[in-house]
Amino acid sequence: MSLEQEAKIRTIAQRLWEEDGRPDGRDLEYWLRAEKLAAGKTKPAAKPKAAPAVKKAAPAKPKAAAKPKAAAPAKPQATTAKKPAAKKTV
Repeated sequence: MSLEQEAKIRTIAQRLWEEDGRPDGRDLEYWLRAEKLAAGKTKPAAKPKAAPAVKKAAPAKPKAAAKPKAAAPAKPQATTAKKPAAKKTV
């Protein structure tokens, strides 16, 4: 086996090992899988396609406290009573 071939296998085995979460004690398994992949005897396992990223909505901004409505200026009340007539003084 050439140094180039060995380097290629090592790279493939490293990638497989990392993809599987770096489990301990399975180095031979990854090496043999990498040899098969490097030789073209097997196809790499197809990774499941990731679901399309869902665009998250921006968090809702808290609403400002409603300002109390200003009271309308008081209207002068119309008087219906007549003013008393002025007394005549003689």
